[in-house]
This record gives sequence, C-alpha cells and structure tokens, in this order.
Amino acid sequence: MKLNDFSVEDIIKVDGERTIGKIATVLAMVDDQHDDKLVETFISTGYKAVITRAGGKGEQLKNKVLRNTLGAAVKGDVIDEGIQDRRVLTRCVERALVALNGPMSGISGAGIKIGIVKKDAHLAVAVHGKIGIPGLDIDHEISGLGVHYYGLIDE
Repeated sequence: MKLNDFSVEDIIKVDGERTIGKIATVLAMVDDQHDDKLVETFISTGYKAVITRAGGKGEQLKNKVLRNTLGAAVKGDVIDEGIQDRRVLTRCVERALVALNGPMSGISGAGIKIGIVKKDAHLAVAVHGKIGIPGLDIDHEISGLGVHYYGLIDE
C-alpha cells in the first residue's frame, strides 16, 4: 500500500461518517495551492467552509487568530453575525489555541493556517502552522482543534 492510495474522503471519516473536526484539520493542513478547490469541494457537499491565516507572536498572534477567524467566518458565510454564532466561534478558537499556551509562543514568531467548517448547528476551527525557535534556525510545528456541537443558530 502507498500513501497515494488514500483520498481526503478516507482521512475525514470516523466509523464511516465525515467529521467536521477532521475536515477543519485537513483545511488547516492542506498545501496552499489546493485551498480554493478543497473549500469549494466541501461547500458543494453541504458544508460551509473557509480558510484563513494569521501570523505574529504571543498575545498578538492569539488576537490575530481570533480576529482573522471571525472575519473570515462571517465574510465566508460560515457563521452569521449574531452574538450566539460569534460566541461559539470564539470558544472553538480558544480550544484550538491551547497549543499556543506554552512559553515558546511568547517569544517566537508563528505563522498559522486556519480551517473553519460548519455543518448544521456544529462548528469546528483547526489551526496548523510553525513557530520559530529563537536562536535556532528551525521551526516547530503546532496544531490545535476546537469543535462545538449544537451551539450555532441553524437556519
């Protein structure tokens, strides 16, 4: 068996069912050249989805992730502008950013890609990127996921 024997469909399923957490993670990790096509594919199968990015360090990075995620989710019609959807999105971002709570994030710059997915009243936000290690010429990969079930206003 080879790695290219697997499809995205194989990766995003658990017990034969697609999961929004895995879909958001795939969106956050996919090579940039495939962003638009993958988002369009998920939208065509009934999901609301968008990809955005953020960069910076420490609290500045966390603030940018939240602002960029909120802006992209509203602009991309993943969530509406109501307080309930914004609250749920904020909770998802908070959970996804647990990986950035270590001491490295305060002194290191990071670049993060963010996948946001909605299905019915469920929302997932995944982050994946690299954080630089000061004094060394290497990056450390980070990722996180926040999923909230039954929290969104379902039209």
